[in-house]
Amino acid sequence: MGIQALNRIVLEYLVETGKKVRAMGKAKMGKKVLGEVPGRPEDLEIEIDRVGEDILKNLLAKYKVNAAIFSECKVVPAASQKPDVYAAIDPFDNTILFFSGFRHAWYTALTFFDKERQPLCGGIGDILDGKAWIFDGKKTFLLDVASKTKTNAVPHAHRSLEEPIVLASYLMSSQYSVKFLRFFGDAIKRMHPKALLYPFGGSHIYGYLADGRVDAYIMFDEPRTEISPGFAIAKSVGCEIGEIDRKGNWHDYEFIPSKHQGKVGFFVAACCKAMRDSISSYYKKTKKQ
Repeated sequence: MGIQALNRIVLEYLVETGKKVRAMGKAKMGKKVLGEVPGRPEDLEIEIDRVGEDILKNLLAKYKVNAAIFSECKVVPAASQKPDVYAAIDPFDNTILFFSGFRHAWYTALTFFDKERQPLCGGIGDILDGKAWIFDGKKTFLLDVASKTKTNAVPHAHRSLEEPIVLASYLMSSQYSVKFLRFFGDAIKRMHPKALLYPFGGSHIYGYLADGRVDAYIMFDEPRTEISPGFAIAKSVGCEIGEIDRKGNWHDYEFIPSKHQGKVGFFVAACCKAMRDSISSYYKKTKKQ
């Protein structure tokens, strides 16, 4: 089982999932509640979340890939006790928007990891726009699925919070917005006049980091299920992805199967090390106040 087979699975997964989700959305299907997401009182699992999981399982069988699937609500064991690869998947990012009737920000994400838990390849699909960010193991690009046009992904060169950046954080739930505004509320008030606060997040945000639409993503108690499926896209082009601990030390993010349902206390994804350090420095000053 080689990287070419995995890349085929990634592309077919993104294309098939996009088609199925768009069709279900048009038919006003997919909103049946199946249960709650473990450890996530702000979220639900609905029918649309199962679409990507089923498609991936069929593709793994088609290409005879022995993979363990780590999804948002469950882990699907590999065919044998020892998987050849791990697959981290967010079948449908922004479920609550879909459930609430918003035709906006529909994404899906998938990354394959080797036995040492290093990213092999992956992709993030923009379901409504028909595009996908792809990391094929060597190159990272934005693909127009219909035309097959590829555009190299290049992150921004902004270096500090004071610049006209695009700063992202998921603010639609009090589970996340309260802590963010507590520590970074003043930074938002002082943002450059041309800076933007993008109030969304999740597994799709790493595509925006990779191609320069977003300069930094800051979260408190970020679920690992929202990081693992997509972070490799941004990391592959040099973005900094990790955690700042209570002492202010930086730790690169790692996919850890045993911690799949856990959370990261203070999570930062930044376009470069200078931006990461600017965020860390601001956070340290705020904590002392």
